Formats: sequence, C-alpha cells, structure tokens
Amino acid sequence: MRLLLPALLILLAAPALARADEPAAAAPAVDQPRAQAAMAAYFEGEIHGGYALIGMGVAGLLAGGFLYRHGAPTARGASYPLLGIGLVHLVAGAYVGIASSRRIDTFTTQIASEPSAFVARERPRMTGVSTTLTALKIAEVVLIAGGLSAAAVGWRTDRPRLRGAGLALALEAAATLGFDVVAAQRATRYRTALAQTEVAVWVEPDTGVATATVMYAGRF
Repeated sequence: MRLLLPALLILLAAPALARADEPAAAAPAVDQPRAQAAMAAYFEGEIHGGYALIGMGVAGLLAGGFLYRHGAPTARGASYPLLGIGLVHLVAGAYVGIASSRRIDTFTTQIASEPSAFVARERPRMTGVSTTLTALKIAEVVLIAGGLSAAAVGWRTDRPRLRGAGLALALEAAATLGFDVVAAQRATRYRTALAQTEVAVWVEPDTGVATATVMYAGRF
C-alpha cells in the first residue's frame, strides 16, 4: 500500500511533466503589414462602392424625374420607385464613402498599436457584415419577384401605373442585387485575408529562445 500511493502520484504527474518539457506556445500574433494591406484594400473597395451607389442614386433620381414629368401613367408609375430608391442609394453611397475613409484612419492606428486585437475584433464584425449582405440579397430577390408580379398584375388588369411601378422596382432591385453580390465577394476576400496568416511564437522552456512560425489558414 505504501508503494502504491507513490506509484499513483508518479503516473498522474507524468503527463504534466512531459508537457512541461514541450515548448510553450504563446497566443498567435498577427502579421501587421498583411493586416494593414488587407484592411486598406477592403475599405478602398468600399469607397469605390460608395461612388457606385452615388452614381446609381443620381441615375435613378434623374430617370425618375424625367419619367414623372413625361406624364404617361406607366412612366409616372415607374418614377416612384426610381425616385425613392435613387434617394436611398444616394444617401447610402455618401455614408459608405465617408465611413470607409474614417475607418481607414482609425483602423490604421489600431493595427499599428495592437494588430492582434484589431483582427480579433474585425473578424467577427466582418462575419456580421457577410450575414447582413446575405439577408439583403435574399430581400432583393424577393423584391425582384414582387416587382415582376406587380407588373404582370398591372398588365392583366390594365393598370399602367402599377405596371410601371413593378417594372421599375424589379429593375432597381436587380441593380442593387448586383452591387451587393460584388460587396459580398469583397467582404469574403477581406475575411480570408484577415485569417490567412498568423505568426505563432514558441518559447523553449529550457533556453528561453523564441521561435516564430508562420501559419497559413487560406485556401490553396
């Protein structure tokens, strides 16, 4: 019995002793230049996307104003979605452009001081952005179907304003869907770039020597 207790203690302690002899890994560090490049590329793309939205908005407002003044019932019906969605595109484009410019400055400072903390915050935020874009694309497909259905009803019931409104709604929703498909692809590339490279630092317990290893998490 006296020999059994020391033997059990040795068996229980052996795994811990073995792990103590292995190099200790610190939390993965982030490749700062890669994180900076990924962030800048993404938000520069967002700024260009803001310009595209502004262009879509101006085009919708001009087309809507022209059709409203045209006077025909179908044209006037089409003018309402063009004017309404055009205004939304214009405001959204201005917001995206301004917000993205500010984020480049703010995030550059964060990456310079705490790159690992930045990536730890940015990755879940971008997951939320991708989820939102997916929901928007689904809604836009529904709007396209609804607009075409409304146009068909207007055609069958001889309601020209409903026909025009339905066609314009489907057109604007299709244009917005195309924009969001590109935005979603850009967000996916950014998420991949954020996760692509990490630097793991291993510290030898006996010598205290640190060894850095680059880990790739992207697709090959």
